Amino acid sequence: MTSRIIYTHDYLQQLPQAFRQHLLKNGLNKEYGKDWEDILNKEYSETWRVENLVLSHWKILCRYAHTPGEALAEFLVGLREGRLLGTRCSGCGRVLIPPRLFCEWCLREVSDWVEHSGEAFVSTYSLAYIGTDPGVRLAEPNIVAVLWFKDTVKETPSSKTVLHAAGLMHMIRECRPEDVRIGMRVKPVWRPVEQRRGSILDISHFKPAGE
Repeated sequence: MTSRIIYTHDYLQQLPQAFRQHLLKNGLNKEYGKDWEDILNKEYSETWRVENLVLSHWKILCRYAHTPGEALAEFLVGLREGRLLGTRCSGCGRVLIPPRLFCEWCLREVSDWVEHSGEAFVSTYSLAYIGTDPGVRLAEPNIVAVLWFKDTVKETPSSKTVLHAAGLMHMIRECRPEDVRIGMRVKPVWRPVEQRRGSILDISHFKPAGE
């Protein structure tokens, strides 16, 4: 037994425009003709059978309460004030950004807070040609990078093991895509005070810091 997919009108209206046009061109118009909406409405009300797959769309109201925790809450307050805060481990000497109250390398509690200059270097990056609309290719790509901050990376003398913090993912601007490279030094560009909300986006982007 072959099942057919019945697309309800409400469901189709919720689809992204590019995908809806593709679906109509290659599916509904081809199978039902230009009067596909009237035909489907009639079939849906008169000839629905249990083997048919019916797709519909509805909104579910979900409310969540998320607490950032002690370390991250302090970090977000600092961002709103234009300060990049981290914690320093007394064992390995690393600065942890984003801050944590426990060093996963030394297995010890961390309680020393430091204000960081924001100087970082590019650990890895990607050129993203897809923005908020997946159906539209950007003329100029967004440069998305994982950044490691100064003093967050340590090398143990005995084993040459590199100890690094998780780093942050952020945008790099004021730079041509072909000029970005791994290891490039960057610095933060802050949003105006009145636009800050206690978010990582209080840093507008990072830009090259020069050599």
